[in-house]
Amino acid sequence: MNTADIQSWLNGDKLRSEALRKHYKLIGLIVVLVFVYIFAGYRSMQQQNRLSDLRKEVKDKKMEYLTISAELVQMTRKSHISVMLEEEGSTLRESVLPPIKIE
Repeated sequence: MNTADIQSWLNGDKLRSEALRKHYKLIGLIVVLVFVYIFAGYRSMQQQNRLSDLRKEVKDKKMEYLTISAELVQMTRKSHISVMLEEEGSTLRESVLPPIKIE
């Protein structure tokens, strides 16, 4: 490119040429599509970040559920209940007789 070509671009002569004026709509469409493409990429990145955060939250909630479930199982065990009753001084005792099966 020589200085005349650069100067014609800077002063707008090239933009007023017949070849470019025929394609203004096409150039406008390309610019709009570029903006849509950029917006779609940005939106996709936001959704991926949100999905990652939700996966972490689900994992944390699952761990919390497992912890609470294990504590509940521990508290409802027969041995734990009998120890708790002895500590509270309850008069309830475990039966030594086997259960009777009614037929």
